[in-house]
Amino acid sequence: DKLSFTSIDLLDVDSMVEAGRGCNAMLHLASPFTLKASGSDSIKAIVEPAIAGATNAVEAANVLGLQRVVACGSIFGMVGSGSEKGFDHVYGANDVNGFNTPKGCSYAYSKMAAQEKSTSLAVQRGVDLVTLNVGQVCGPALSPEQNNPSWEPFKLLASPQPGGAVLSCCSPGFTDVRDVAQAHVAALGLSVNKQQPRRYSIASRKESPTYVEIAETYAEILPERNLPKNVAALPPKAQKLLVKGLGLGDKSLGELLEGATIPEGKTLLVDTDPMLRDLVPQPRAVKETLKDWFDNQVEYGHVV
Repeated sequence: DKLSFTSIDLLDVDSMVEAGRGCNAMLHLASPFTLKASGSDSIKAIVEPAIAGATNAVEAANVLGLQRVVACGSIFGMVGSGSEKGFDHVYGANDVNGFNTPKGCSYAYSKMAAQEKSTSLAVQRGVDLVTLNVGQVCGPALSPEQNNPSWEPFKLLASPQPGGAVLSCCSPGFTDVRDVAQAHVAALGLSVNKQQPRRYSIASRKESPTYVEIAETYAEILPERNLPKNVAALPPKAQKLLVKGLGLGDKSLGELLEGATIPEGKTLLVDTDPMLRDLVPQPRAVKETLKDWFDNQVEYGHVV
């Protein structure tokens, strides 16, 4: 009796207003998600609905006088590539993704655009908005039907790689889905601040795990697979050629992979201190999340 369901249209603010009647706050989670769409069609299919949903959530909260909107944003709201400000820079609430393009990785661009438009509107309307810049999510699914495109690297790295080397990439802001859920609930309890919208980076730790680390972690937690314990990353020239080739065939994935590429000895750094202080004081370790995700997928009968 505490849970009810209704349908809304991201493009229709009135449907959000109706759904929010009788509520104290709103969690806005819905946004088109695909990593393969690019070009003009993806602007209508991904970018425009993402912006409309985020801004309509703020408008609905304003009409209803809600206490707060907690928006599920993305790490792509603050960074598309560690090369933007350098790999020694710690990306956080004051950073905005200037790498991704509307006709490149449209999903990444849509998260930045939705974040910025909704933040600006929240200031104008005096709505208390908290945006969570969620990193690449892993962890156990609630049902066998769940299939997240961002899991593809985790599936790939659970098997030996041709030539023994992996992509010179990182998993940007890797985070556990259970910690993401905890962060959303905790954000509802923050003190009221209608003057300045807030943003939090949600990640397991400051250093985004590299594909090398993930592959070597699998070797530890999956001994029956005889995976190599010492893994190398592709040399820069090979990485560059691969990214270029992929981009010619799929501009969206090419731009995404280019953004995830890291130099030797570096990775993307994310400011997790505010999250640790206010939302998730003890996030799960990368190893625990990978193991729980793998066991969950096997239990559901999926091939990983």
